[in-house]
Amino acid sequence: MQLKKELGLLGVFAIAAGAMISSGLFILPGLAFAKAGPAMILAYIIAGILVIPAIFSKAELVTAMPKAGGDYFYITRSMGFTAGTIS
Repeated sequence: MQLKKELGLLGVFAIAAGAMISSGLFILPGLAFAKAGPAMILAYIIAGILVIPAIFSKAELVTAMPKAGGDYFYITRSMGFTAGTIS
């Protein structure tokens, strides 16, 4: 069975952003702000900068191996079947 590429730019962006941000963005900031105060904003900015290399790495994998399966496919190709299954 051949998969069809039907997602547009907006759909791909929404899926990627949702996977990276998740629901923690809506729950954890209030708890973090209560403990850390205004320093929490700086912590979020630093964390956002630190995640940029991971975003670019994922983009390279997706463009180098455009296959269905996501992380399972990439991990299986690089580390073997067992690691891919565990992931």
